[in-house]
Amino acid sequence: MNIALSAVVIFILLLPPIAFYLSYNVGIFSKANPKIGLLEGLMLSAIISIIIHAIALLIIQKEIRFDVLAFLLGGDLKGFNEKVSNESFRRMLLNFVWYNASLVIGAVILARICRTLVKLTGWHANSGLLRLYNHWGYLFLGYEVDEVSGQRYPVKFDIIYVDAVVNTNAGTMIYSGYLIGYVFFGETLDRIYLSGTVKREFKMNQQNDKGNILINKAGEPIEIDGDTMVIPYSNIVNMNLHFIELMEEFEDLKPPQEIEIPKKA
Repeated sequence: MNIALSAVVIFILLLPPIAFYLSYNVGIFSKANPKIGLLEGLMLSAIISIIIHAIALLIIQKEIRFDVLAFLLGGDLKGFNEKVSNESFRRMLLNFVWYNASLVIGAVILARICRTLVKLTGWHANSGLLRLYNHWGYLFLGYEVDEVSGQRYPVKFDIIYVDAVVNTNAGTMIYSGYLIGYVFFGETLDRIYLSGTVKREFKMNQQNDKGNILINKAGEPIEIDGDTMVIPYSNIVNMNLHFIELMEEFEDLKPPQEIEIPKKA
């Protein structure tokens, strides 16, 4: 048995559900891949692939030479040229390629259609199976949880103002500014980008007869010079978000964007 050739053919036959999954999840705020083992993933993909190929075979009316495929996977090529001519093999190979390419392309198109329908209906916001974005994405897109129904729904806003409590070498500070960007790795928020940033001491020093003591009152805001402030999420203790809807004259302002980080070679 030709193990290498068999693995290649099996992988090709398993491609449609994989292509559907990847196409459905491609977009901003992409969620992390499910935490399942290799064996479970192969079994699930195999089950879905069998269903897809069964439907395709019911639609296709032409004869499919499974005996030739089994002959090749067996690895015993003696007498192969007597069983199948070179021209016949070329034609069957092209048919095999077009068959699988059609299924993969169809899976990609169907996945994008499903993604569009799920976005329009809003089903993704309250379904773990249909979820499109990571959990931070739903937060930054303004999805709030209804206290009565427990369902998430989007609120209308133009820009997000952030108050972040941050640990620094100088002590705990509050950084405030407009959210203009962010970087994710799966479900993990790596850093945020703020514009028009100011900082304040989280607790003020106050002098009395016993010396300097900290009081539960923020210090005076100090404007930070520069266009963009980068804050690693690992230094952030907590954040408070304000979803602001601007007046009509400011409607051309764009919402914050996820920043793409080039992958290392």
